[in-house]
Amino acid sequence: MAKDFIAINGKRYRVEVNWNATTAYLQAVGRDTLDELAKIDTFRPSELTALMAACIAEGERLEGNQDVPSALDLGAVITPAHVAEFLKIYVRQSAPQVDIEDAPKKEEREEEPGL
Repeated sequence: MAKDFIAINGKRYRVEVNWNATTAYLQAVGRDTLDELAKIDTFRPSELTALMAACIAEGERLEGNQDVPSALDLGAVITPAHVAEFLKIYVRQSAPQVDIEDAPKKEEREEEPGL
């Protein structure tokens, strides 16, 4: 999978949506259930900033960079355009990845017992 980056305030940050970013976000907002992530369209701005910070921190960690902005730092410089760009990356990276070759064919699904 190609790496995704976002430019904020003259600096380019890698964005990575993975389990580490997810758990960091949930911890930052004081939640511990995945069903909260399904409600992204109802997130408060502070929650979006926390999610963005967690995904940037993880992306930068994977790049070997330890100097990452906090949610508070991001909130001081991001714009609605940054948030929109981040959300496109988030949705793309968090969507289930299924290879066409690996997906069962319709005939195979119909033959399985209990389906």
